[in-house]
Amino acid sequence: MPITDTSMYRERAEIFAEMIANLLAAIPDAYTGDDGVASILMQIQSGQLENLYLANQLLLEDMFIQTASYQALLWHGEQYGLSPDIGVQSTGTLTFQGAGGTYVPIGAEVGYDPGGGLDVIYFQTTTDGTIPDPGIPAALTAAVSATAGNLTGTYEYRTTFVTAAGETLPSVDCLPVSPSAKQVNLTAIPVGGVGTIARNIYRDKNGAGNYRLIGTINDNTTTTFTDNVTDAAHDTGAVMPTLDTAHQVTVNGQSEDPGSDTNVTVGVIQELTNSPTGLIGVTNPTAFTGGTEPEDTEDFRQRLLSFVQNPHSGSVADLQTWAEAVDGVESATAFPNVPSAGSVTVRITGPGGSVPGSDVIAAVQSALAAQDLANITIIVGTFTAVPTNVAVTTTLSPSYALSDVSAAVQNAIAQYINNLDVGATLYVSGIVDAVFGLPGIVDLVVTTPSSNQTTAATSKRTVGTITVS
Repeated sequence: MPITDTSMYRERAEIFAEMIANLLAAIPDAYTGDDGVASILMQIQSGQLENLYLANQLLLEDMFIQTASYQALLWHGEQYGLSPDIGVQSTGTLTFQGAGGTYVPIGAEVGYDPGGGLDVIYFQTTTDGTIPDPGIPAALTAAVSATAGNLTGTYEYRTTFVTAAGETLPSVDCLPVSPSAKQVNLTAIPVGGVGTIARNIYRDKNGAGNYRLIGTINDNTTTTFTDNVTDAAHDTGAVMPTLDTAHQVTVNGQSEDPGSDTNVTVGVIQELTNSPTGLIGVTNPTAFTGGTEPEDTEDFRQRLLSFVQNPHSGSVADLQTWAEAVDGVESATAFPNVPSAGSVTVRITGPGGSVPGSDVIAAVQSALAAQDLANITIIVGTFTAVPTNVAVTTTLSPSYALSDVSAAVQNAIAQYINNLDVGATLYVSGIVDAVFGLPGIVDLVVTTPSSNQTTAATSKRTVGTITVS
């Protein structure tokens, strides 16, 4: 017969009232006032009995997947080799700017403020590095050569130090020289400090302020250079830098917590929240991707129930569940009788909708083969990525500017696309639903794509360019 009541719990007041009633039934004239010994003892006993009833109620609930507490649910899952998805942290790269020689350790913390009252999202370095210390280049020395050449006019020179990260600001001008159909000898070219791998030479003519690259010394020892570069070739050279990009280092990083909100676009991580002194700035030159949400308790409960209730005959649901239990798999989609009758193709996605590596594919193939399903040929594959551009036009609350919401809108759209399964259709309404309700968003119009985008069974939608206006 069906279970109609799963409650065993009784409250203290109910227990106490029943105990008093039983006492009076046995001894009608018994004193039951609050200050009586019998009443005091029964109050104590009823409190203890309430605890026993509560313990039995919790034990009853924990016996069944449908009502189990989180810890008991984990134990139920362990019985069947299933555990909740704990989510994945996003990964990317971080570029730090600061004083030369500053060491950036593993665990340095930075942040991204999405605005709109949302919490700061924190990231940490997972590799270390030291900012190069090339120093500031001094002026070089220029002198007209006795050798005939291509230079006629008044020339000035500057030099910069080059590191693996970039280039310093230039030196001051050297004293001008005025050759006539001659070459120019450059000497006393400064040598850079730690991290210098090359030096660039820039030239200007007749005080025009048009400094252009005329040559690179690809070492940090040579101190001479002969200039015989024509004016025409000079005019095509690179422009002298106006920003110091040499005093920086790029290291790997990851979000401190898992979650799809940690998948952020290029350039939005700008806060030094717990980093060494000597650093003056940070940014992320690449997007942080791959972050996924921890599995909700109720989602895990339903997945576990489905697993237990399924006959484990190698159905589509079985194959998908077994594949998703493998580390590195976010979702799996099974296509029966593909590519032929008696076979099934299981296509998997990695964290954040990424393409899994060959090791993950092999692990899934092994896990499914271990099920020993007779007369079924199982093929495990990934998907063909279909980058999808999205453009939206927003209407904002009066107190918000576009810069306040752009990053959050881009991240929400990216999350929606990344969560699509292999072969799933991208819906315009799905884009609207992902964005609508974000702080500052009053209305939203999707201009690209103009209609729902169907996807082949072997493909999956991935993030292209997301434009917010």
